Amino acid sequence: MSEDWGSIRFVKNQFRRFYEAKSKFVKAPTEILRREFGFLSFEGKTMIRHLSFNNEDQLRSAIVENTPAHIYYSSAYYKNPEAEMDKKCWLGADLVFDIDADHIDTACKEDHDNWICKSCGLEGRGRAPQTCSRCGKNSFEEEAWLCDRCLEAAKFEAQKLIDILIQDLGFTPLDLEVNFTGNRGYHVHVKAPMIHKLDQIGRREIVDYITGTGLKVEFHGFSRTRGGASTMADPGWRGRTARAVYDYLSEADEASIQGLKLSSQALKNILEEKSEILKVLREDHSSRILKYLDLKSLQALVEASIKKQASAIDTVVTTDLHRLIRLPNTLHGKTGFMAQRVNLDDLEDYDPLTRAIAFKGDRIRVMVKRAPKFRIGNEVLGPFKDEQTILPVAGAVFLLCRRAARVEG
Repeated sequence: MSEDWGSIRFVKNQFRRFYEAKSKFVKAPTEILRREFGFLSFEGKTMIRHLSFNNEDQLRSAIVENTPAHIYYSSAYYKNPEAEMDKKCWLGADLVFDIDADHIDTACKEDHDNWICKSCGLEGRGRAPQTCSRCGKNSFEEEAWLCDRCLEAAKFEAQKLIDILIQDLGFTPLDLEVNFTGNRGYHVHVKAPMIHKLDQIGRREIVDYITGTGLKVEFHGFSRTRGGASTMADPGWRGRTARAVYDYLSEADEASIQGLKLSSQALKNILEEKSEILKVLREDHSSRILKYLDLKSLQALVEASIKKQASAIDTVVTTDLHRLIRLPNTLHGKTGFMAQRVNLDDLEDYDPLTRAIAFKGDRIRVMVKRAPKFRIGNEVLGPFKDEQTILPVAGAVFLLCRRAARVEG
């Protein structure tokens, strides 16, 4: 007899068997006594919060007993982690960054993401529009899938973030912890004690630096009073800004450049003298390109360019002093993949669609409602639409967690 879409009982049983066998690999965060934990069950959408554990074994036992779909812990340290929020007594917090492919503009979204208007049923590919072209409403149901391209994009943003944290902000690799989220991105934790007491305003300043928010070109090497060698190798945003402009102009097509808010003369100069401008950036001081662009046009060019050097972090996560973040080496309830710690030295070659696979063994017969092509290890599966198929258990659990399939038989 067929189960409902998602086959929750089957998935929960798979999660339980996983934790019974491998909960020993779940590591407690530092200072476990000061952390709040939260469990999200398969059956409901309510988070069981304000949990506290005395030690790692107690945490592991609770995971096996409850078998949550998602397991979180607080980036904050509290005097009373089991109390309600107003009585916890905040003591400090790690600095946490979240990078998710949802926040990155990748062309692959047109291949595997879908949306449907909740009002009139109009469907489309990629990101949902601001308003529905048929009914004018702005409420959509969205399906965001993952693939190698968006996962690589998220990893690249994590690598840029790590470079800024180490090269510009002075943290060491020992201060950092990197985790694959188990879905579409990465978490980067800064655990250096010096930042624990940093307030929301201080964290906002770090966010603005990492995202390049509020950069003024005249303060980053683009000043007519400056001169000398190329600034591309300079530290901080002085060098990053020059490199960003260089990378942008090297790759941008004519249509992209015309879409910038440039004066007509600056636009003409860039289109006609691009090779000379790039040469100046490589060999001379960046201020020399003011020969080709007025300051206002240069500011617009820099604002379009800095994405090449900035990191696409979720700014809300970093500034939240009470954030619950996913516990490493636990399962993600929307994919069945492991949220997995990654060594910094291994990050460049890390393949989550191979390394984070939690379930191995028999193949499962499922009915698939709709799914794009996706990869599990070395096997490419799909696309599927309203069809029955037999999948490796990891692929079946992935679709079941997304409510895109159900177990047959």
